[in-house]
Amino acid sequence: MNRELVPKTDQRIRIMLLALFLLPIPFLPGVNLLIGLLSCGLPLIFTGTYRVSRIVETTFETRFYLAFIPFPLKKCKLATVGYVETTYGNASPGMWTFILFGPLQFVMGWVFDYLIPSLGGPYEIWLVTAKGREIIAWQGHNQQYFDANLELLQSQTGAEIRSRTISMS
Repeated sequence: MNRELVPKTDQRIRIMLLALFLLPIPFLPGVNLLIGLLSCGLPLIFTGTYRVSRIVETTFETRFYLAFIPFPLKKCKLATVGYVETTYGNASPGMWTFILFGPLQFVMGWVFDYLIPSLGGPYEIWLVTAKGREIIAWQGHNQQYFDANLELLQSQTGAEIRSRTISMS
């Protein structure tokens, strides 16, 4: 059984968005080639940063990508998971976020949740093995994704769930 944690990563959508973001760059008047190439960095990071976490038979695998560049794959056998740890941070934006971004924070929150949820968010799920090795399984803003992923991981590992709350004052 192979199951990817939600939200599932759809490479086609990411590539289409990247092409859409990069399309106007060659047509910008008065922009030299070097500046044009540097302008590609933000769209690459924006569309190519994500985490793919999945269960492949009896193994949990996770890989983080930054600008479509893969970081090393992390794996653990589901049978070695001692417990699943959940972390709850500050679920709502603070005053500084409101001052800096205002209403745009709600739109960007949705975009980040969809494109790059693995870069932050108040919800985290960690797998902790019997030897004490910690592997981040999922991180994001969406409580429905959090609940679905937690249920899947708990049912596949049979491990107890432990939680901790982080105070962000």
